[in-house]
Amino acid sequence: MAVATSAEQKRRAYEKTLRELNLINFQVIADTACGNIVRRLEDDPSLCGVVVVDDDDELLGMLPRRSVLEWMLSTPYGMDVFRKKPVSAILEFRPRDYLCLDGDLTVVEAAAKAFERNEEHIYDPVVVKLADDDFQLLDVPVLLVAQAQVQLGTQQRLQEEQGKLRRVLAALHEERQKSQQYVKALEQQQAQILSQNEALQQERRTAQERSEKLAQLNQRIIEIASVFSAQGRHSFDATFEGIAATRSIADNFSEVSRQLSEELREIAEITDLILEVAGFIRLLSFNAAVDANRTSSNPGISTLSGEIRKLASRTTEASTRIKGIVDRIQKQTALSVEAAAEANDVVASLSTRAQGARQSLSQLEALLSEVSA
Repeated sequence: MAVATSAEQKRRAYEKTLRELNLINFQVIADTACGNIVRRLEDDPSLCGVVVVDDDDELLGMLPRRSVLEWMLSTPYGMDVFRKKPVSAILEFRPRDYLCLDGDLTVVEAAAKAFERNEEHIYDPVVVKLADDDFQLLDVPVLLVAQAQVQLGTQQRLQEEQGKLRRVLAALHEERQKSQQYVKALEQQQAQILSQNEALQQERRTAQERSEKLAQLNQRIIEIASVFSAQGRHSFDATFEGIAATRSIADNFSEVSRQLSEELREIAEITDLILEVAGFIRLLSFNAAVDANRTSSNPGISTLSGEIRKLASRTTEASTRIKGIVDRIQKQTALSVEAAAEANDVVASLSTRAQGARQSLSQLEALLSEVSA
């Protein structure tokens, strides 16, 4: 806060006006006696002159202290001649140039105007107009002191501004170094960004190529899947037809095996009957042979009985072999029936799985339709 006040004071000193200086208020009207003015000047050494106005307070002129005293007191009989005369007589007798400045004029501007006067009047007081009817005097030494103060303040202000300028220049130099470092860092970042952009572009091109390849592959997959779907549907249709045919064949085989098993059972029954008949024939032939041997009346009967026994034996042997073959056929038939039953189970399982695969194929076709759309 003190620094701001000091800066404000220095600024006010530079802009200081004449009305702010130590002015001398010695204003008289034109009919004032010269003797009174001289006595006032002698009594008050601080008075540097006198301002003369008319009855309407219009400015008529200004008489410097040195000029009045030298002229009045050094002139022979000057005091006696002009003591009772009005001061306007001196103005008429010895008119002098004077400088009148406005009270709002700055010290710098006033000093410039005051020192533009010729050497004869350069040290004469300056008339300062404060109002239309108020004129006061400004002594040149006071103006010089004020000007010196202004110059001193200006010089101090200039030094401060130079100090500020040096600090600003130092800050600018520091900022310049920072800017150079920032520019270098920015250039490095730009190089990195360019490198990253190139890498991104390369990745983008690679991604685009991959996307195109994926699109081609997807299209190829769709085409293959479409072909697979069509071929799969035909294959499933053929599979279902084959499964149905296999199931029909298995059913027919099972039915044939069942019928064959029944016929083999009938053959087994017939074979048993043949074996039973052969047994009876052997018994009859044996009885006949016994009777023939006991009577010994007909040797041909014995021979016939022997042949009958041989035939019965061969019949029995053939029946036994037929029965063995029938047993084996029945066992194989039983195994075939079991295999046919298992085949039916397998065919049923295949049919169920094929039906599930067909549903999956239908879902795949629907998915392909959505993808291609």
